[in-house]
Amino acid sequence: MPKGPELFADVLIEAGIDHVFGIPGGSTLFIFDALEGKKDKIRVVLGRHEGSASCMADMYGRMTGKPGVLIGQGPWIGSSGALGILEAFYAGSPMLIVTDFSDYASLTQHGVYQNSSGDYGAADLVAMMRSMTKFTTVATNASEFIHGVRLAIKHAITGRPGPACVIVRWNVITEEANTDTIFPKLYPLAGHLTVSPPSIGPDDATKAADLLLSAKSPVMICGRGVHVGRAHEAVRAMAELIGIPVATSYMGKSAIAETHDLALGTMGILGQKAANDRITGADLLLVVGSCLAPENTKMMSADFIKPDRQKIIQIDIEPLNVGWTYPTVLGITSDARIALEMIIDRIKKSKEKIDAGARISEIKQFKETRNFFTNDMFTSDSVPVMPGRIVREINDLIGNDDILVLDTGNNRIFFANLFKSKGAGQVFAGGGVAGMGWGVAAAVAAQILNPGKRVVCPTGDGCMMMMLNCLETASQYELPVTYVVLNNSVLGNVNDFMAPDHREVTTYRQPDLSGAAKSLGCVGIKVKTAADLKPALKEAMASGRPSLVDVTTAHIPHFGLMSF
Repeated sequence: MPKGPELFADVLIEAGIDHVFGIPGGSTLFIFDALEGKKDKIRVVLGRHEGSASCMADMYGRMTGKPGVLIGQGPWIGSSGALGILEAFYAGSPMLIVTDFSDYASLTQHGVYQNSSGDYGAADLVAMMRSMTKFTTVATNASEFIHGVRLAIKHAITGRPGPACVIVRWNVITEEANTDTIFPKLYPLAGHLTVSPPSIGPDDATKAADLLLSAKSPVMICGRGVHVGRAHEAVRAMAELIGIPVATSYMGKSAIAETHDLALGTMGILGQKAANDRITGADLLLVVGSCLAPENTKMMSADFIKPDRQKIIQIDIEPLNVGWTYPTVLGITSDARIALEMIIDRIKKSKEKIDAGARISEIKQFKETRNFFTNDMFTSDSVPVMPGRIVREINDLIGNDDILVLDTGNNRIFFANLFKSKGAGQVFAGGGVAGMGWGVAAAVAAQILNPGKRVVCPTGDGCMMMMLNCLETASQYELPVTYVVLNNSVLGNVNDFMAPDHREVTTYRQPDLSGAAKSLGCVGIKVKTAADLKPALKEAMASGRPSLVDVTTAHIPHFGLMSF
């Protein structure tokens, strides 16, 4: 008779989940053992740290739309693993976490080693997980384990996606279970998961179409919900149909290729001047898959978005996000793609026509007067290398189908502002909680899931130092991911906010990251001048091996990119 872990593996297969990320520990050892017996259908990826494994699971969720599975021992999943779990929670990525209390010999009430049951002398893992998941349940027997996993998968992917967790007691792992006698009865999982997403109603589609057709200077704002809903083609179609320019939040970057005539780039304090000026001057904002969070709206500046003078149509799969930060004239709870396609249909059937070509010509001229994706650093030969020069060289080498994974800190700010995406959905950005090192680990998962594509991850020396373990993982699995480290020997983002005479804590001697890469089985290349940068990038990208280009980079405060 099978035991809980074997049935768990079968549930993953039934849900179409083909990768698991984690580190064995506690009673989860037996879960990994069961997964090994299904390795023809499920690939287990060994992280070297719970934090990196959780970021890999987050990226799996973003790329596939299915829950990224994170498995490991309770105390460390709830602490170290929180890096990727929190990012998934804030960013809206589906994730399934399976962990344990480490309740050895059922001695939870007596201070047993590593126990996290919440009893006296023990950490409260349930409270920890409930603070950063959509759903957390405790399984005390095999039936609750299997039902809990199935429910967690449903919670993770339904509505606004997010992490869901199942915590098991030790006895659950060794308990035999018969699928025919489990109560409640198990029905095919598809019947629980095949649920149509929220959809726009015909009246709202007509209202939205009428508002857009009557607007003189509309702007579409796209957030990460466009990526989640795979609505890229619908965004492009809407833009071209009525000549509406498209700005994005940071997490929504590349919702439309930024090479498109109607793309305005990212918005907010660190956004493009073209995007910000166009948003401020708009008479109508069509907001798709964004809650208009403060970090994207200049901390809700009264001089940026003005709902008393601008009409806002907001589309979001989560009703609480609609009208959350700004009032709307029309709030729509719907999947982004479905809503846009229905509004497009209404516009096409309308007798009123818009000269989209004239709008496109005007927007192209408008962008030229706002230094659209241009910067003096692009051509600088200064030593150390300017961060803008690094962006320019990567932008020149990346193709339409390549994947760019952004990390956190000042490096992501330069790329958010200056990197011009060439394909819709090309950029994956860590910005939910923006924990340092997210991109280093997420790029590993991106390369695992896209063996035929090139994955490039620009990152900082601080981020890479936190996630050096990922180089060993990339080496083990022979992943040709390319890391480009902006190495300026400083925790740049926090340093920029500190008083000039209090910055000793954020500066340090320059680490030899190219040497570290070589020691972990990767290609390591050191770059000190701008002239050597492009050849080094070409060599790394063509190597077919995990590679790290370590660039001695000038520390340029990110304030220079700010648009107030």
